[in-house]
Amino acid sequence: MKYLTEEQYERFQQDGYLVIDDFLTPEETARTRAGIDKVCREHANMTKDADGFNLEKVGGNSLGANGVAIRPGMFRKIQGAVRHVPEVTDVFTGEKMLDCMEDLMGPNIYYHSSKVMFKPPGGSAKPWHQDAAYWRQFDPNQITVWIAMDNATEENGCIWAIPGSHKLGHIPHVKAELQVDESRIDLNDAVPVPVPAGGLLIFHSLVLHQSGKNDSDKTRWAIICDYDCLPNGAHDLRETKMPGLREDGVWPLREAEKVLV
Repeated sequence: MKYLTEEQYERFQQDGYLVIDDFLTPEETARTRAGIDKVCREHANMTKDADGFNLEKVGGNSLGANGVAIRPGMFRKIQGAVRHVPEVTDVFTGEKMLDCMEDLMGPNIYYHSSKVMFKPPGGSAKPWHQDAAYWRQFDPNQITVWIAMDNATEENGCIWAIPGSHKLGHIPHVKAELQVDESRIDLNDAVPVPVPAGGLLIFHSLVLHQSGKNDSDKTRWAIICDYDCLPNGAHDLRETKMPGLREDGVWPLREAEKVLV
């Protein structure tokens, strides 16, 4: 093991997720947050979704590109965050993170996708889902990492998860948002997963999870990256030039041997 303990590894295999409270130092967290804040200030006048920037909409219709923004620059997420925020790229491609991923998925690690998620006061909830539902064309080998930029609590909409649900395989999703009907879930098994600022939540792409509305008066920011053990291509970097991104759209972050798909 390069980063995780055996106990942490076993916990991930059992529950499908794992929290590491102090993954980033306070200085690393502050630097990353400052980089995000800079990009947000540069796009503060945006009123329509564009180039991966997705605004909070009136009525909570986040998927409607033509929906009315609650206010200019009130972002719900930045998709393809590694294109926009160098500090986020540094975290997700750093040795510490890749060592952690190698412990869980082996020596071949490929970038899949990334985002910054904003949950401002009053920010909308995200229904129950599996991340793998968005990528049904691929085998569900992906692992998601979710790093809190602010303390993520029940009040401000932290993640809830169902331990062991990654063993259920793909579950049918419905609606445009791709969510699991709650009749298929035993909500008594759901547990909150609070994460302190700088903390890391790792979860398998088949784990059932959701996040609630932000009922606090404080923001709840997080940065997210998905990794794959197979070279299935970067999901959100099409027509983008990134150092290390191959012409076939694959971004090997760590590769012990050439893998063909």
